[in-house]
Amino acid sequence: MMTTRRDIAAAPPQYPVASDGRSGLIRAVLPLLCVFIFLAAAITGCAPSSVKEDRTQPKGLLWPPPPATPKIQYMGTIMRPQDIGAGSGFFSRLSDILLGGKVEDIIKPYGLAVDNGGRLLVVDTGMKRVHIYDIKDEDYSFIEKAGKTTFESPIAVAVDADDNIYVTDSVLAKVFVFSSKGRFLTAFEAGARPTGIAVDKAGRRVYVSDTVAHNVRVHDLKGALLKTIGRFGSGPGEFNRPVDLFVDKTGDLYVTDTMNFRIEIFNPEGVFSASFGRHGDGSGDLGRPKGVSVDNDGNIYVVDAVFDTVQVFNRSGELLIGFGSLGSEPGAFWLPSGIFIDGKDKIYVADTFNRRVQIFEYLGDN
Repeated sequence: MMTTRRDIAAAPPQYPVASDGRSGLIRAVLPLLCVFIFLAAAITGCAPSSVKEDRTQPKGLLWPPPPATPKIQYMGTIMRPQDIGAGSGFFSRLSDILLGGKVEDIIKPYGLAVDNGGRLLVVDTGMKRVHIYDIKDEDYSFIEKAGKTTFESPIAVAVDADDNIYVTDSVLAKVFVFSSKGRFLTAFEAGARPTGIAVDKAGRRVYVSDTVAHNVRVHDLKGALLKTIGRFGSGPGEFNRPVDLFVDKTGDLYVTDTMNFRIEIFNPEGVFSASFGRHGDGSGDLGRPKGVSVDNDGNIYVVDAVFDTVQVFNRSGELLIGFGSLGSEPGAFWLPSGIFIDGKDKIYVADTFNRRVQIFEYLGDN
């Protein structure tokens, strides 16, 4: 069930008029007014800036930096609903202070996806929920149950052409499916330890990486298993603990083959096409590859949790650019994990141990 948060304003109370002609309202609320003003000042002073405001500030966060032509630009950060303007109304914040608000900050983000309406979905393995940020409408909601079943270890999320939401749970060994509004629809078995997930919207297929079985399962949208891709090994089309997945606009599947320290690419029929990557500590090497995604020009982005960076490659595996370093300032990372690039080339990175999602933009070959 999806839970939403909105401000609710109650109708103003009616006060009697005193016999001397002065309203009893003044005497009734004056003490409360002082408290009200104090709280208003506190709330206003403590309110975080929104992601929209943050986008205008770090103008210099470009990769590569000038005088080179920039390819990547920092856009903002999301750590809590207020960062997109959700739940930031005065009465909502007043209620949180007086009654104690429910913790809705991101704790440990991993899997990411953006639906057709532009909503950002963030799997929080610490909170055991899926945060849903509607940046355009400044609204926030979340999913933490599938019917009566509470998530145990949610990892990744994907959406289909109808914006149905698919969530892997590695402990429950299932994929849970919800409507775009968060209504639980169904669940299906997904191997021994399902982690990554991606949906081929045109092909109507769901890919799920079974990390301990060293393969990628191919399901239809109803959950029926169609086939598996790969087996344990280091040869072409084989895996050693595959994790994150991504399907590009052509239907090609990208698999992070973690312990082989590479990215493998398969065509829409599941046939091995190409791979790149090697273990090492230099530029273009992979230390602990995790999230993988592709922009509209076909550039391949790989998150590396050891190097605290995102490296960008072409399909041949040549390093084009990298951004990020260890830290907590904008544009820096601490053990990042998931990544997702939407149709407008907005880049969302799960900055896991900084408890946030950072947003960047691919500027293209300008």
